[in-house]
Amino acid sequence: MNLDNKDQLKEVMAQCFLSTKTTAQMLFTDSFSRAFAPITDPIFAALDDDSLQKVVIKAPRGWGKSTILNIAYAGKKILFQEKKFIVPMSTTSTKAVLESENLKRELMTNTLIKKVFGNVKTNNANETGIDASFSKEMWIANGGTLVFPRGAGQQVRGVRWGKYRPDLIIVDDLEDPEAVDSEEQRKKLKQWFFADVLNSVDRSNASWKVVYIDTLKHQDSLLADLMNDNTWHHIDIDLCDDSLHSNWPAFMSDQAIKDLYESFRCQGLLDVFAREYRGQPIAKEDAIFKDSYFKYYLESDTDFTEKKGALDNIVIMDPAKTTKVSSDWSAIVGIGVNVELPRIYIRDIDAGMMHPDDVYARTFAMADRIGARTIGYEVTGLNEFITYPITTYMLKRGKFYNLVELKARGKKEDRIAMLNPLYRLGYIYHNKNISQLLESQLIAFPKSKRDDVMDATAYLVEMLELGERYFAADVNAQGEIPDVDEFEGLERENEPALKNWRAA
Repeated sequence: MNLDNKDQLKEVMAQCFLSTKTTAQMLFTDSFSRAFAPITDPIFAALDDDSLQKVVIKAPRGWGKSTILNIAYAGKKILFQEKKFIVPMSTTSTKAVLESENLKRELMTNTLIKKVFGNVKTNNANETGIDASFSKEMWIANGGTLVFPRGAGQQVRGVRWGKYRPDLIIVDDLEDPEAVDSEEQRKKLKQWFFADVLNSVDRSNASWKVVYIDTLKHQDSLLADLMNDNTWHHIDIDLCDDSLHSNWPAFMSDQAIKDLYESFRCQGLLDVFAREYRGQPIAKEDAIFKDSYFKYYLESDTDFTEKKGALDNIVIMDPAKTTKVSSDWSAIVGIGVNVELPRIYIRDIDAGMMHPDDVYARTFAMADRIGARTIGYEVTGLNEFITYPITTYMLKRGKFYNLVELKARGKKEDRIAMLNPLYRLGYIYHNKNISQLLESQLIAFPKSKRDDVMDATAYLVEMLELGERYFAADVNAQGEIPDVDEFEGLERENEPALKNWRAA
């Protein structure tokens, strides 16, 4: 670009004004040395479309997504004075400030920007009405754009700069990889984001925009929720496909991706690879429950109907632990057990948001449907508050069942993981017509968004123990009993090598 040719300069600046991608390529050449892949075009299109006020982007690590948003996009809005109040957000205030400082440094030291736009630093406090210091906490650039970096949980609601509320919020890598594993922390972050962040803008003015970009770290993460929210514009980008073919060869070749994948595989960290580069919380190859473990049957199968009379049928109920019916699920699972085969049939599943009386009614209805005389129900945290009403409901029906109290043992994750040996040994069969909900939770375990059905199913182990129902020994074609250590070996595979390793 010839800076002395005013007509050419004017044309280039007009193109930059209309396009963040052009701005990156023409004004921020040091930050963007590689050609952009076509797969990034939806990102630039969404950034430049002012009608899209809420944009969420799921993208892999290392793609320069932070640089696109925090340098090219934010820089463009400052240089062309398109926004008055920009709020960069990140996991911590330190990280948000660092991204803000990178932008500040780029605007002040970029030779081309200095020649075209002059000094972007505001020196006259009277221009803005406040002290125009270039501090890390906040700074004003190019005659009147305030940049105010914030970390997760920091005050943002109700913040004003003169008559302006935030009109551009850039949320980059907001969720902490460790905190996102805590249900309480996930809920706290979501409440802050929806109550404070989204209410910090002036909704009476259509000029505001919120851009959220991150990698997927949990099935129940804020990013996952936004990706499922139809009021947001969604963009989903992977580093590669299932065959490890690169979606951006200029950034990383197929071979480089395969080498990267192999290094993660050797370290037993395929779940990290899937999360950081594919936007998947659990790697299929490294999942505790794989779809190859699932066996199926139909209630109409001849083999099943012939042996149906030998089944010991039970129903397990895991009720919601809160009175807020609109926010918590209850799960009911009907199971048939044949200890001689041995085989476990997941015969029926009923789950969702239910009132307590609905839970009882549907539990006993399932028991009648599959011919169960034993009903187990979790009492952890409820105790007599569920034992009395369920017993009363049974007596009112005039039909009696063996009611068994089930108490949680250890962590929920450990309880569910103990189903793994039963699946790997081929004992469990799913009713093909009703198993989708259970399987979707198992496949995503331990990062599944919901765990109600698989947690209820996991109480099967306790029910078998309480009823002293133990499987007969398997006999192979040679009439021999397999190694008794096999089952224990499968159990040990699910035990973590080291707990609390981050604190070690």
